[in-house]
Amino acid sequence: MKISRTRIVWVLAIIAVVGLVWQIRRPGPVVVTEPVRRDIVELVVASGKLQAVRETQVGAESAGIVESLAVNEGAIVRQGDLLGRLTAGDTAPRLASARAALDVAEKNVRAEQAALDNARQELARFQRLAERKQVSTAELERAEADVRVQAARTEAARARGREAAAEVDRVGPEFDRREVRAPFNGVITDRLVEPGTPVAAAQGWFRISEMAATEIEVETDENNLGKLKVGQPVVAFVPAYPDRPFRGTLTQVGPFVDSERGVVRLKITPQELPDFVLPNMTVDVSIEVQRADQALALPVSAVALQANPPFVLAVGEGGVLERRPVKVIGRNPDWVAVAEIPEGTAVVRQLLGNSPGRKIRPVTERPAAEGGGPPTSVARR
Repeated sequence: MKISRTRIVWVLAIIAVVGLVWQIRRPGPVVVTEPVRRDIVELVVASGKLQAVRETQVGAESAGIVESLAVNEGAIVRQGDLLGRLTAGDTAPRLASARAALDVAEKNVRAEQAALDNARQELARFQRLAERKQVSTAELERAEADVRVQAARTEAARARGREAAAEVDRVGPEFDRREVRAPFNGVITDRLVEPGTPVAAAQGWFRISEMAATEIEVETDENNLGKLKVGQPVVAFVPAYPDRPFRGTLTQVGPFVDSERGVVRLKITPQELPDFVLPNMTVDVSIEVQRADQALALPVSAVALQANPPFVLAVGEGGVLERRPVKVIGRNPDWVAVAEIPEGTAVVRQLLGNSPGRKIRPVTERPAAEGGGPPTSVARR
């Protein structure tokens, strides 16, 4: 039987249309993933300065001209170390004269005391002789008078000694006040004068910071306030030593928000300060605001975080997408830790372009577990 060419064309056309319709109605491929266990750590990162809690300016108590400076900026000093001094003026010769006068007065006191001791011994001898009637009354009275005179001379010498000592005590501190000494252990952060500079009493010569008590002061966006709490752990490092981090604790949030810039100030106390840090160094910090250890995690693109409640699109019976609410227990910019979803549930990796009720052809992609991908601790400002 001969088949007409027209019939063949119609059969081929019908087959093509059926194939096209089947292709159109066939579910499209969609990448799906499953929750995997990861450590999800959310961080707030910021930069700021290392500051000394205790900082002061030090100078001489007296006015004068700077004679010398013993330290430069950056010097580490201990309490009592000499930092500089004023020119002596007439204080040095006055102190030398007062000390010389005190030396003479002390020698005179010793000499007069020795003479008094001798006079008393002589009187005691005359008293013994008088008891035996071997000296006259006049000789005994002369010995008694000698003791009284020598006692008066000794007391006068002591008075002159006290006057000389008082002069040394008066001039000595005046001489000492020309010296500037470190009030506590610390670091010289600024030198404010140079030798030859006229200075007033109590004018600052140096700025010194106590490194035993320091804090890191940073600012962060006010939108992070809901995550920040005093006591949260911090990892810090200075850009000059990125491979030498040190730990600290968030100790203050606020107390106010800068409304013009929309930032809030934070203070962090280092646990143990490395020896290479200096006051006013730039410090980068990462504050751990939330942690979920070995939690079920999904890529951020798979979770509708702005919805209430958040949800995922799970693959249901026959490849139909179902809206599945989840509880978010932690997140960072790449991963979301979720609860209330069974382990092994297949969900679409990318919500965009998908919706509940759509039928799909799942293409499974299991995300890398902990250790198979980048660290989960991702910074967030």
